[in-house]
Amino acid sequence: MPLTGNAERQALLAALEARTGSMIDTLRALCEINSGSRHLSGIRQVQAGLHQLFAPLSDTVEYRELTPLSQIAGNGSLLESPCAPMQIFRARPNAPLQILFTGHSDTVFPANSAFNQCEIRANRLHGPGTADMKGGLVMLAEALHWLQQSPLKDHFGFTLAISPDEEIGSPSSAPVLAELATQAHVGMTYEPALEDGTLAGARKGSGNFTLSARGQSTHAGRDFFSGRNAVLAIADAARLLAQLSDQQQGITVNIGQISGGGAVNVVPDQCICRFNVRMDEASQMAVLEQQMQQIVQKVQASSGCELTLHGHFNRPPKPMNERQQALFSLLHECGAELGLDIRWVATGGCCEGNNLAAAGLANIDTLGVRGANIHTEQEYACTDSFAERAALTVVFIEKLIQQKLSQPRAC
Repeated sequence: MPLTGNAERQALLAALEARTGSMIDTLRALCEINSGSRHLSGIRQVQAGLHQLFAPLSDTVEYRELTPLSQIAGNGSLLESPCAPMQIFRARPNAPLQILFTGHSDTVFPANSAFNQCEIRANRLHGPGTADMKGGLVMLAEALHWLQQSPLKDHFGFTLAISPDEEIGSPSSAPVLAELATQAHVGMTYEPALEDGTLAGARKGSGNFTLSARGQSTHAGRDFFSGRNAVLAIADAARLLAQLSDQQQGITVNIGQISGGGAVNVVPDQCICRFNVRMDEASQMAVLEQQMQQIVQKVQASSGCELTLHGHFNRPPKPMNERQQALFSLLHECGAELGLDIRWVATGGCCEGNNLAAAGLANIDTLGVRGANIHTEQEYACTDSFAERAALTVVFIEKLIQQKLSQPRAC
């Protein structure tokens, strides 16, 4: 039955708490399969496990082929590698309320990572992807199982899109996410909440870039002044790029990696710089792109090296606008009915919620389990959050259905 009173809420929590052990067992099996963003076979194994979770809840399952992943090699050349497909599960596409769920099957840990086992310590499940975000997907499956029993089930349909490349910015998944966002009324993404339950509100935008320089190699003793030093060109460019950071305007340029050169008696002819740029406002993206190109041209002229800038802003900013605020207010109401104090804060981090918002879909993107230390070998999920967050999803969806059904129908 739809949950309408405190007794029903407590029954829901009790039923889901009884399922926590099963959820943890399922999660451990998924997390002990390495699925780093470029570990294709590992991602496919995780996808097989996710298929078992979500196919019984779906009317159709699609494996959408994606464009290859690309990256700039140390010598400045473009390398391409296959990308795993996106899993797309659909149910009840003609229901009045359509929800787009999103998640990802990849993690930040490469195939050779030694962090590949799970361990329970107190109320924490430590392991790769336990919080970010296999835990959120396992919990979502449990919530959808519960909703299968609700008389409101036929009033909502869903599309669940699980990306294989989120941790590297969703370069291949982004166009599909934008397409799916136009077909839904609301988005729900299962990135982890903070350990205290706080959710992400407004998010910065982000882009990853690589600047490559090609100079002229010469002997450092015999013909030094005929050389064109690519390392020096990149150093000059990196300094100018870093100066674009502006704390008051919310702009950051992080020079993350510089690689180039070789023997110290040779003028280096190749060097690359990898950097990340973040900003608060969408209007800042075009300005920053222009400023970066101006720096490239300036250093190219002064150094005599050939500079090439690769990359783009792959996640536009996600502001806390009126539609976002309305969703969070409804979620706060749902949390109160479960005894949860739902709070949210602005963050510099990004996720696929940015992509959905840029496509016009209001969404909440940290509906997953509570956890901490993501992207490190100390990552963990709070085991006592699986039931509470699954219950929050159930109540939130039922509130969204009731809200949709109460709206006047167009003539």
